[in-house]
Amino acid sequence: MMVTRRSTMCLAGMLAIAAVSVSGQAPPPQTYPIYLQGQYASIKRYIIGAAEKMPAEHFAFKPAPEVMSYAQVLGHVIDAQYYFCHAVKGGANPAIGKGLERLAGKEALVPAVKEAFAYCDDLFAGLTSENALQMLTVGTPPKQWQTARANELTMVIAHGNEHYGNLVTYMRIKGIVPPSSAPQ
Repeated sequence: MMVTRRSTMCLAGMLAIAAVSVSGQAPPPQTYPIYLQGQYASIKRYIIGAAEKMPAEHFAFKPAPEVMSYAQVLGHVIDAQYYFCHAVKGGANPAIGKGLERLAGKEALVPAVKEAFAYCDDLFAGLTSENALQMLTVGTPPKQWQTARANELTMVIAHGNEHYGNLVTYMRIKGIVPPSSAPQ
């Protein structure tokens, strides 16, 4: 499915460039923000779907004693999302003091996952070619550094994908088809 979506996007881009070449107009503006927005929409759908699809009785499941439970993986993902999106938004990090990594039940985690994505939604929706490379100061003193806005938002996607892979493994062990493999 993912290969088909990417192939379709590439084909659409080539057709747009070809149409512009024929018409003699300048090529369309950079599409990097559109790419990140698409990747964010996918990981958002997959992680929310994984939280909703796993039965409540499996949220404490650990494939091995030394790894996080399904609930802990979700808590870690949403805590990190707040971290990366907060770095772009500024102000107080809304995850501080919530103990997201300690949430254990489906009834608490599903809404928390949705809230974490809602917190980041406007950042991805408002990403443009102009503001993507805006430099931000992130971290806490004395360990602070400069990074581009798009880099922090890319981390939401990269980190989400990394741990979605964990969630997929947990779901497969329990005989559940993950959202990314389910027919749409």
